[in-house]
Formats: sequence, structure tokens, C-alpha cells
Amino acid sequence: MKPEPDLSRHQPVMVEQVVGFVVRSSRGIFVDGTVGGGGHARAILERLSPAGQLFCFDRDLKALDLARKVLGKDERLHFIHASYADLEDYIPPNSSRGILLDLGLSSDQLESDRGFSYSRDSELDMRFDTENGLTAYQIINKYPVARLRELFLRYGEEPLAPRIARNIARVRKSGAIRTTFELARAIEETIPARFRTKALSRSFQAIRIEVNREIEHLERGLEVCWKILTTGGVLCAISYHSIEDRRLKRFFAAKVKGCICPPRLPVCVCGKKPSAAILTPSSLQPSPKEIRLNPRSRSARLRAAEKIGPD
Repeated sequence: MKPEPDLSRHQPVMVEQVVGFVVRSSRGIFVDGTVGGGGHARAILERLSPAGQLFCFDRDLKALDLARKVLGKDERLHFIHASYADLEDYIPPNSSRGILLDLGLSSDQLESDRGFSYSRDSELDMRFDTENGLTAYQIINKYPVARLRELFLRYGEEPLAPRIARNIARVRKSGAIRTTFELARAIEETIPARFRTKALSRSFQAIRIEVNREIEHLERGLEVCWKILTTGGVLCAISYHSIEDRRLKRFFAAKVKGCICPPRLPVCVCGKKPSAAILTPSSLQPSPKEIRLNPRSRSARLRAAEKIGPD
């Protein structure tokens, strides 16, 4: 069935590279673990035969509903409101031929009223799943200064984190910080003008990661994805900041590594064999043309690996 017109404002990144890695066979089970606006899912679906099945996961119910409209009705499609870290609750081990994780924030989310962007005035929420969890409002108004400082350092890699944390604490003494513009002012007040844009971006990123436990989901989700991949299957992931990319790089490197015996042993006694073959020796980036057409893609980094055997 022909899909409906694309209703999403989000432009999928490096589509041809993604499809080339993920869809090496037109049959079997495939997974889009972060379906978002459905752009990558549509490209994957176009390569599948009637014997292919595409499972589309997302923690964001609004994104999932949008993907349903974008992709239309198709018996090969399955939509699931859940994190990719919970794939094994829905898909058997050693069964998927290809998995995609696009870890970025979509344009639809940035332009929503949930507080993801410092350029739009809205309430401080930042939850992907609005039915559960901590909100950005609670973090900004309840976390002690030391915890805020650690948050901005760890998940934003913001060098002026101590200054930002102290000023947020000072401002909220006069009344709760309720909106994105109020938070942006509290950050900007203490940052030299030439550093403000980066400080805002890093700080909002850090809060969003904390709200959604993104790094925890990533670390658990990578192992789960590897577990449900069949031998010969490929895991492809796109990250948008160095915190995620480092974890992806370390995860794939660990799967490629064989023997883990102590160096002092003359022969291997652990019997561990490599379970992965790296398909991207260094991360892939969008072409200059794609960046011109979609400036938000400029920070994207793609890594992929094939599962060649059990852990």
C-alpha cells in the first residue's frame, strides 16, 4: 500500500548509508528502534519483500502516532510504544537481520511544546514519554547545586558548569523557573556573549539526557540489540554528540575483541572469540551536500557492525 505524504518536518540523516548497512536481505525481521518521524523506516520498508517485517519502536507516543500516519497501513509494519532497550520483550534472541538506532532529537520534538529547545518558550518538560518520569522542571528547581554542576559537566561537557549551576540556584530562590525562556535567561546571565549559544545547547542537552536517562538506555539497549541480532545481522547507530559516540565506539570495540585473558598468561584459557566485524572503521558523516540541505545533520556520526558469532 502506498504510504501517506510525509507529515513530519524531520529529515532523516544518511538514508542510503543506513539502508545499505541495515537491509542486506529483503526477508526477515528488521528493527527501527527510534522510529521518530518514520523517514528511515520508510526507506527500509521500501527494500523489504513481502517476507520482511519491520518493528518500529519509540518512547515518544506522539512520534509513534506520527510515524503511523507517515508510513500508512502495511502488514509488514509493527508499531510498539517502548524503548529500544526493551526489544527483547517483543523480539526473540538471534532473530533480527538489521537494527537501526537513530539517537538524535527530531525536528518535530524540537518544535513541540515540551521544552526541548531554548528557542521556543514552553514549559520545562523534555520527556520523550510524557506518561512517565522526571521532568526538566523538577531537575532545575529541585536538584542541589552540586548535582546540577555534575549534570552539566557529565552530559553537556560544559566548561562553565559551576557558574551556570550557581546562577540557576540563585534565580530559583526568587521563584520557580518554569519555562525554557526563564531557564535560558538564567544560563545566559552568567555566560560571556560569545559562549552563550554553545552553553545553552550543552545545558539543554544535559537536562534532556538526564530526564530521559538516555545514556542508561543506550548502554543497556546496545547489549539487548546485540542479543536479538542473528549471525550476519547488522547494528547501525547514529549519534549526535561525543558522549553517545564514545559509548558506541567502545561497545563495538569490545565485541570485536577476542581473548580477555590477563597478559601474563602464555596461552588463552578464556576461549572468547570476536563476535563482531566493524563495518565503519571510523564514523561516517553526512556529505557536504546533505549538510547544506539539512544543517541539523552536521553533527551526525554513523557506526555499524556485523554480528559474526555469539559472545
